Amino acid sequence: MYKIPANIGFASNYIHYLPSCHSTNEAATDLLTNGLEEGTLVITDNQTNGKGQRGNFWEAEPFKNLTFSLILKPSFLPIQNQFKLTQIISTGIASAVQSFVSKTVKIKWPNDIYVGNKKVGGILIQNNVKGNRIDYSVIGIGLNVNQAGFTTPNAISLMNMLGESLDLNKVLEELTSSIFAQYSLLKKGETKHIEDEYHQLLYQLKEFKNYEAKERFVGKIIGVDPLGRLLIETGTSVKCFQNQEVKFL
Repeated sequence: MYKIPANIGFASNYIHYLPSCHSTNEAATDLLTNGLEEGTLVITDNQTNGKGQRGNFWEAEPFKNLTFSLILKPSFLPIQNQFKLTQIISTGIASAVQSFVSKTVKIKWPNDIYVGNKKVGGILIQNNVKGNRIDYSVIGIGLNVNQAGFTTPNAISLMNMLGESLDLNKVLEELTSSIFAQYSLLKKGETKHIEDEYHQLLYQLKEFKNYEAKERFVGKIIGVDPLGRLLIETGTSVKCFQNQEVKFL
């Protein structure tokens, strides 16, 4: 059971707790028909069918990790700027994780949270659009906190790095307050700061690595464009990729 965090700035400070559910994003979407306020969290101790990017299953041992969805209503944000949501959520989570660990936290494009070469957190953002604006966003977040072992070889938890378990409520409060701080910058229109921070945190930035698109190639990430497409310089040109169009090898 989760305690309500200290005031994190949203109009709502409400947690809808589910002992178990298939997916907090699905549960949050269903609950939105009852008019959930912005800032509401839908959280569970046992997510049985959590989804990640590209439809991947999100592995989370019950009662060991954070699996929740956050409701945002960024009606001020034009649909062409929706990648800004990805940037503020991922930088917010990265900042929160960095407050617990000494190793550098990075964002593997577009929004996986990495420490070293291992994944500690993932995000799934589902936007509902009305006209040319975002009506609401359901932001699914999974963070590996106290799980000791994973079937996925590149997964890691905060406990793995720290050697001790953490209070899930304290980690949740750090996450939500950090995300709100970034969301406040977005509402104020401080997009340059958001873009710069996201750029600096990109995993493998300016490192020559192997990638695969239609064919394998060597290149270095140099940033993202305003639409959130990944830019990789190959030496002779700059390749531009949408999500799921390129694979990190």
